[in-house]
Amino acid sequence: MTNIWTPEGFDDWQSHFPATDFVRPPAALDWTELFLKSWRTPGPSLPKDTLVVLVAGLYSEFILYCNRACARSLKSEGYEVLRMPVRSSRGVIAQGEHIAAVLGKRLRPGQRFVVLAHSKGSLDTLATLTQNPALLDACDGIALVQPPVGPSPIIDDLLGYGTPDTGPGYRMDRFRQAMVNSTLLAEGTRDISSHRDPQVASMLSALPDTLHCVHVVSWSAVRRSRFDTHHQRLNALRAGHAHDGQFYMEDLAIPGLPQICLPDVDHGQPILGGAGFDPARFWRTLLEVLHQTLPVRTDHTR
Repeated sequence: MTNIWTPEGFDDWQSHFPATDFVRPPAALDWTELFLKSWRTPGPSLPKDTLVVLVAGLYSEFILYCNRACARSLKSEGYEVLRMPVRSSRGVIAQGEHIAAVLGKRLRPGQRFVVLAHSKGSLDTLATLTQNPALLDACDGIALVQPPVGPSPIIDDLLGYGTPDTGPGYRMDRFRQAMVNSTLLAEGTRDISSHRDPQVASMLSALPDTLHCVHVVSWSAVRRSRFDTHHQRLNALRAGHAHDGQFYMEDLAIPGLPQICLPDVDHGQPILGGAGFDPARFWRTLLEVLHQTLPVRTDHTR
């Protein structure tokens, strides 16, 4: 029988990953309890005329059913939903420009929007908002789930940036190496590696003060997803260090931004679900947190 995922128990990482040096954010920036309360007892809903934009991450255009559960759930509740078309051939800056162009055509005059972004989609959306003041002003919040603030050790290995592996190697690595170096994937893949575009680091170090944002960090002790799960490899690289199957936990944290800390979430689960994880409820809860914490604006009535 599959156990149903619940968001309590983040601090259990200490028993699974004792070598991890992770410090939770100050109380004012730790919004975990807000998430837990909204998960248990949903609060006020986002206005129905708000456009909800779903931005998935790298390789998502090849993933069947990516974000489907979330989109269906929100549409059934009467929300207008845009599943942003993305391409892994674009780096962060180029993808940000693409997202800006799509939003510019889609948004009605005066319409507000919120963004639910996963993995590299988080960086792509930040690139959009930091380079487009009008879109930043129209945005009522962005949830960044498992944002790749630091590099993926898996990608660094495949691109030859990591420590040379003297072991027997991993199944499918030759195929993976060919794919991540192909024109379909190379630019996007580079931007979650240690050799990413320097503009990405500059962007993360100078985010606008007016950005209404929360980000989610997580760990997973065992494989819980069919996609982007490399527990054996990450455990071998740095034994006892917490990760979500793709990134080490400290590389998901953005200093100075509100943070939600969750247990037992593999990197692929927010977009695909699985192992008792309800992605629709998860994203709806993040929407409620964004809505509850939205600063009062003086130029509109919400």
